[in-house]
Parts: sequence; structure tokens; C-alpha cells
Amino acid sequence: MVTMTQQRATARRDEIIRAAAAEFDEVGYAAASLSSIAARLGRTKGAMSYHFSSKASLAQEVAEYHFRQWDGVLAGIRADGYVGLETMIVVSFVVAIRYRDDLLVRASIRLQHDAGLREVKLPPPYVWWTAMTRSLLAEGQEAGQIDADVDLDAAAEVLVEAFTGVQLVAHSMSHAQDIFERVERYWLLLLPGIGVADGPALVSRLGAASAEY
Repeated sequence: MVTMTQQRATARRDEIIRAAAAEFDEVGYAAASLSSIAARLGRTKGAMSYHFSSKASLAQEVAEYHFRQWDGVLAGIRADGYVGLETMIVVSFVVAIRYRDDLLVRASIRLQHDAGLREVKLPPPYVWWTAMTRSLLAEGQEAGQIDADVDLDAAAEVLVEAFTGVQLVAHSMSHAQDIFERVERYWLLLLPGIGVADGPALVSRLGAASAEY
């Protein structure tokens, strides 16, 4: 049984994580400090030390938040019957929505792109996404969704590289408020390159479907 003390400790820990995420999202890892995070909470740095002993441990927790959710998202999309390229497009819009609306996702992704984050051991951010993208492209190729002669390795790398750029530019230009529209443009420009002729209809349908996840 979870005691009231444990509940309070969990709530306090979550509060600290969200404050850290807000700080990392706003100023980046290098400029953030335990003192500035504590100030957001109206607490002293010492009051946070029971839960997190360093800025690096907080960054680790925030960054790993991003990785913990996508297996479940993918499983839900697949359970609804989407395959291959369809799955990949829906996932991209789910990422866009969460990047725009979920502070922890936005801070996590920013930390993964932060050149100043050298003291925290994180999963390589692009390895999993590139492997997932290639797998879905291969599935889409088998289903006739994309051209049979598409180089899957090259396509997966380009799609992930370009999507990373979309995230970075959206954060810089609008604090990610226009990222959904940027992802729409991303697909409309790139889909013809892999042999998809009905891009506008596909993007419109799957972008709308992403709101379910």
C-alpha cells in the first residue's frame, strides 16, 4: 500500500522534474542550474537534494521521459490497423502534437539536441528513430505504399535528419507552436521523393487521425 508520505514524495519529485523541464526548455542545459530550478519552485537548492543530487541527474530523468512512451504509442497505432508509411506519418504528427503541448517532451527533445549536454549518458537519439523509420519504410515498400526501388537506408536517414531540423526550427521560431503545420509541409515535400502520389490526401487523413493518440 502506498502511504501518504510516499504519495507526497512522488508528487514532490514530479514537481521538481517539471520545473527542471521548464528551465531546460527555456534556457538550455548549460545555462540552467539547480538554483534556478529551485527558484521556479520557490524552494532552496538543498530542498531538492533528497530527490536529485545534481543537474545532470535531473537532465537524465527529463530526457529519458521521451524514450519511455513511444513503444506504447506505436503499439496503439498498429492496433488500429495502420501499417508501414501510414504508421510513420501518424507517429510524426503525434510527436509534433506532444512536442507542442507537453513540456516534458519538448524539454527532453531539446536536451537530446543540446551540444552542452556532455556529462549525461543518454540513449543515442537518432539510432532508435532511424531503425524504426527504416523498418516502417520496408513494411510500406512491401505493401506497395512506396516505390520498390527506394533506397531504404538513405530514405530513413534523410527523413530523420529532416524531421530533426523541423523540431529545431519550430522551437527556435515559435516555441513549437507551429510544428504541426511544419510537419504537414515536411511530408508534402518529401512524399513524392519516395513515390507517393496522393500525398495531400494522405497527410490530411493521417494528421487528423493523430489526435487520437
